[in-house]
Amino acid sequence: MNAALCLLTKNPHQIWLDFLETFSNYDIYVVIDDNSVDYVKQYDGIYNNIKFIQINNDLCREHGYTNCNSAVGFPDIIAWDKAMYLFCELETRYDQVWFIEDDVFFQGEDVLIRMDRDYQHSCADLLTSFHELNADGNVWVGWNHWVNVVDRIPPPWAHSMVCACRVSKPLLKKIREYKQSRGHLFFIEAMFNTIAHQSGLHIQNPGELATIHWNTNWDIQAIDKRFFYHPIKCIDDHLYIRGLAPALAFAEALEPM
Repeated sequence: MNAALCLLTKNPHQIWLDFLETFSNYDIYVVIDDNSVDYVKQYDGIYNNIKFIQINNDLCREHGYTNCNSAVGFPDIIAWDKAMYLFCELETRYDQVWFIEDDVFFQGEDVLIRMDRDYQHSCADLLTSFHELNADGNVWVGWNHWVNVVDRIPPPWAHSMVCACRVSKPLLKKIREYKQSRGHLFFIEAMFNTIAHQSGLHIQNPGELATIHWNTNWDIQAIDKRFFYHPIKCIDDHLYIRGLAPALAFAEALEPM
């Protein structure tokens, strides 16, 4: 399988880059929201396994790649819009693309390889943590962001947390078709699942993604290293869980008063 991993971040962190540089089974992309620093130049010759992507906001706007996170007060163009432009327009050769936000923890490349080789998941068009359906477009039932889907696409709708998800080439093509017809995208937590559902594509919710939550305070002493976790925002805790460094919280507790 021809596969890529795309990390979405505002500003790249060395811990993430050192981690991804060790991968050998995926083409690695880091899509960076911040354009104030030339990260491609900064990391030239340092991380040879990583493609650093910085896309001008005006280019996304010109091509209609906007509004991926409009529902939660973000700017109309962020790293997600740039990632959709990249993989729907430029890097279209991949069978599957893993999209992972920088506050998601996973233990290592073997987690991805195991899921991609699993007979249940190998041909799925969308892997997400869950798939909640809204068949009739009632914005008052369940998820409180259905209102952001109104006028974007007719029901049935569906949503999930997509901080870590895997998307197939056929689904990326359908997303591009939607963009071509409407001139924009819409909130990612509904877009992937809704377009996949309406297109009759294969959606699965592996147990390894069930720990992708909105705002759970995870106990980093009790992490199952087969799973993905969101949110774990302290990047030093990622190192601790992998067994490479003490937890930041413990280190701070030991500092003299």
